[in-house]
Amino acid sequence: MPDQFVRLHVAGMTCNACVARVESALAQVAGADHVHVDLGQGTAMVSGGESLDQTSAERAVQAAGYEVASANGAAQEKPTTSAFQTFKPLIVALGLIAIGSLVSGGLEGAMGRFMGGFFLVFSGLKMLDLQGFAKAYSNYDLLARRVPSYGFMYPFLEAALGCAYLASPTSLGLHAFTLALMLFSSLGVIRSVLRAEELPCACMGTSIQLPMTTVTIVEDLGMAAMAGWMLVESSLTLNL
Repeated sequence: MPDQFVRLHVAGMTCNACVARVESALAQVAGADHVHVDLGQGTAMVSGGESLDQTSAERAVQAAGYEVASANGAAQEKPTTSAFQTFKPLIVALGLIAIGSLVSGGLEGAMGRFMGGFFLVFSGLKMLDLQGFAKAYSNYDLLARRVPSYGFMYPFLEAALGCAYLASPTSLGLHAFTLALMLFSSLGVIRSVLRAEELPCACMGTSIQLPMTTVTIVEDLGMAAMAGWMLVESSLTLNL
């Protein structure tokens, strides 16, 4: 029979992928034999041997990117991490897409290939947990809040844009639509950041947890800026 039981209130879980991540983290705690995480209640129960302790379990949850709340619901302080460590998945993904865009055809047309690669990679990450993404996205996107089905459609819209940028990177309509989409998407992000809402960013789906910060704003506006640049460039080329 297990000798120790640890019960935690976990804040920040929004989907089944979050549950799996917390369960995996707690299963690696010394002395843990059985882990059960309840998404609806926001709790985690760990049972195990004498070496199991509350502090180790709390640290494991915090290291996984979630907050541990006390019995009265107040979140405990998480260990601080560097900005690079926090956004390393995003930096690596963007870096690899940029490298692929350059080596596949040089500087000419690299921006269009980058846009295509970005939308395909990021849409794929969202599709890994479509339901979880849609729920997380509806927490801050202005349209997804009112029309939940838009959250389910958005990854497929990104995938279509990715294919379009790789197939026809000079389309004026494509650039104009992307510019409008990214500017609109950034509004919900800006709203959440200005309100200091502690929400996870769903830009890389739910399998990779990123916080909602000004970095997310820069990401959205950066894509909008590239679409705007390509729109102007394509317009000038057609007029020559």
